[in-house]
Amino acid sequence: MPLFFRRRKAPESNRRTVKRARKQQKRLFRRALKLAFHREIRLFLVIFLGYFLQVTFCSTLGSVLGVPVMLTHAVIAVITVCYGRLRAFWCGLIYGILMELMLPGTELLNLFVYPASALLWSVPFSDKSAQQLEYERSIGRAGRNRSPVLRTLMCSFTNALTFEIVNIVYIYLRESAILPVHYESAVRTVAATVILTLLVLFPLRWFFGYARRQQPSKKLYPYKA
Repeated sequence: MPLFFRRRKAPESNRRTVKRARKQQKRLFRRALKLAFHREIRLFLVIFLGYFLQVTFCSTLGSVLGVPVMLTHAVIAVITVCYGRLRAFWCGLIYGILMELMLPGTELLNLFVYPASALLWSVPFSDKSAQQLEYERSIGRAGRNRSPVLRTLMCSFTNALTFEIVNIVYIYLRESAILPVHYESAVRTVAATVILTLLVLFPLRWFFGYARRQQPSKKLYPYKA
């Protein structure tokens, strides 16, 4: 057979390099799966622990203080900034279902408002994607994510405020008189929720793997929904 038809073997050093690269790829893939699994476990642990504390400790604390304390809104706000829109929606949906089943108040209020509010306010307060940041830079804007602490507090404020506004509208539609005490209770609830968010913000961000002033390593968490 002519020489130009012969298949040349790759040098031994090249084959070893390819094998090492494949092993490294598999190792990184397994590590990424392990980290992703642990991250999701931490997420669901915080969601259900937040619900458990809401119906036990926070309910008792609200009775003592005379104002409802909504830990659920605080948890949704932290998850919105740390995990993104999809996880925020699922967190709101889980809380809406659980609160509607276990602590029914105004009919279907929790079931509709929790997921809708979480999804709505995750748009301005969750991290912007790389494409959005690049687009903002191309049109002359700053092209960066704002302070995660400020975004978390604002997200908690808007979620709690939305819930209270819808609650007052429900009272009005049921042909009940809206008294000044309703507005006072709504303001106190929103203020207490924001203060509670500030208290749980840094422990939860640390538990999720986020530092105070920096995002998690791209090597550890390369993707966000």
